[in-house]
Amino acid sequence: MKFKATVYVKLRSSVSDAPGNAVMNNTSRVAPNLKSSLLRIGKCIDYWFEAPDYETAEKELYTLSDLFLANTVVEDWSFDLTETEEVGMGSVSNPRGL
Repeated sequence: MKFKATVYVKLRSSVSDAPGNAVMNNTSRVAPNLKSSLLRIGKCIDYWFEAPDYETAEKELYTLSDLFLANTVVEDWSFDLTETEEVGMGSVSNPRGL
């Protein structure tokens, strides 16, 4: 079976997010009508894979997320898992060649 997972990784609320604070402090330059109160930067990981069944996919994705994709000392994570016929997005590259 083919699956697509989206794993969301974010800093725990007790951990300071210096990059998020820097971005938030400059949002008014781009969007002056928005009043920012909090901005946190995290990761969103798209992952296509195959597994024998949904239960195996879910169990092993849980292990992968907890031990490999997130630093559980300072980050929390969650995921969405769906069965799919897709095999991924194909070649991912920067269209401007940077």
